[in-house]
Amino acid sequence: MVARRCFLERGAGVSAAEIARELGVSHTTLFNRFGSKEGLLIAALGPPEQVPWIDALEAGPDDRSVRDQLVEHAQGMSEYFRDLQAGLGVLQAAGVHPGTACRGHADGPVRAFRALVAWLERAQTQERLARCDVETLASTILVSLQGSAFAARVCGVPAGAEDPDRYVERFIDLLWAGIGPPEG
Repeated sequence: MVARRCFLERGAGVSAAEIARELGVSHTTLFNRFGSKEGLLIAALGPPEQVPWIDALEAGPDDRSVRDQLVEHAQGMSEYFRDLQAGLGVLQAAGVHPGTACRGHADGPVRAFRALVAWLERAQTQERLARCDVETLASTILVSLQGSAFAARVCGVPAGAEDPDRYVERFIDLLWAGIGPPEG
């Protein structure tokens, strides 16, 4: 979305008129659609209506290595959290409370958590993952990936910022030592 790119590149101070010019519409058209600049900010930078990686979780696990699939899913989650943190950072700088930006999206995180738990349970049922508390494992994965994105944005600690996918792979490898399928 053009507005998202403009806000991320130039901050919340970019005018609606500048964004409208890039879109080839009038700023009145933007205000008619979004109601206000805050509405435009929230639409451009707030969480998406659908968490993009849920469908892939709900479809699996497939026949590939569970570890490889877990890395792939975690990389998608990590990218999602980095993008979410970037948008929420600009919203916060604009004085928009995160609760306002997330209003109407409460079911997304719950559905995402449930989809990850169900995926892990299916992998356990297939005996491709060690027995463990999958809710704790799902929480650990989600909180660690979200925490990494948060630390990179807020604290300036670039946990894997030079290569986020490699960071995710190392994180899953660390977990895999305890959750991989039993030997035998």
